[in-house]
Amino acid sequence: MNGQPLLEVRGLKRYFEQQSGWLMRRRRVVHAVDGVDLTIWPGEVLGLVGESGCGKTTLGRCVLRLIEPTAGEITFAGRDLLHLDPAALRQARREMQIVFQDPISSLDPRFAVEESITEPLRTHTNMSRAERNEQALTLLREVGLDRQHMGRYPHELSGGQCQRVALARALVLHPRLLVLDEPTSALDVSVQAQIISLLMELKDRYDLTYLFITHDLGVVRYISDHIAVMYLGKIMELGPTREVFEEPLHPYTKALLASVPIPEPRAREWDFILQGNVPSPVNPPSGCRFHTRCPMAQAVCREQEPQLRQVAPDRWVACHLEEER
Repeated sequence: MNGQPLLEVRGLKRYFEQQSGWLMRRRRVVHAVDGVDLTIWPGEVLGLVGESGCGKTTLGRCVLRLIEPTAGEITFAGRDLLHLDPAALRQARREMQIVFQDPISSLDPRFAVEESITEPLRTHTNMSRAERNEQALTLLREVGLDRQHMGRYPHELSGGQCQRVALARALVLHPRLLVLDEPTSALDVSVQAQIISLLMELKDRYDLTYLFITHDLGVVRYISDHIAVMYLGKIMELGPTREVFEEPLHPYTKALLASVPIPEPRAREWDFILQGNVPSPVNPPSGCRFHTRCPMAQAVCREQEPQLRQVAPDRWVACHLEEER
């Protein structure tokens, strides 16, 4: 692609320390995100998929510095986010917003809808109260609600309505990047479809870029331009969504796609059931982290960690099997 990436992540790591035991405290380190590289271009939707506990949410929050990374680099619109002074970081945060998974708990129960949407304007602008309220009402109408919802509280709204309020709050500062952390997983199926359609409309209307975090492969196939497959803190495969779905390269990607129902499952060239559980991020396996569950694992998979490398135009994979082709 031409131009400058909107977001670049290089070697990003986030470790958490845990203590266990009652008398003799033992220190354990959770490798939640362990060396991730990502690039997101302006106007793109990058879908980040993987099983629960693989580090997707931690990665999304590190990108916004809601969680401080342990190591790595994050560049947003040419600015090094990890070395900005407080004033510059405050300005950068106007351009990056997040929509959380649980639409009800993400809203302050003490705030009416009007207050929830205007709070970012109070923090980041010098608008008058009348101007803030007018802006809030405009955004509320953009997401499919109206003036009658302005005075309501989260407990008086449905889950879908709360998520629309959360979207309005995220858009009120006119950001360039939205991190969407499983924004539909807590909603009914019919409401999910409405929110996904709304997200696509808003993206075109406001020229937005999305980092879309989900475990729903059907949703990510519909909404994303590129897909990154994450497993135990690392990116296993990255490429255009259509190509990844039609010809997955990594065994883990194949296992995930094999779990998606299709009319003719026998038409798949690959089809195997993922066995076992995700290993603990406290003590990740040596070599390839997927080798303990991979039906095609070889000796090299247990001994050497594969690097994410380009194997075709715009296709990246971390797998020793691809190196042998």
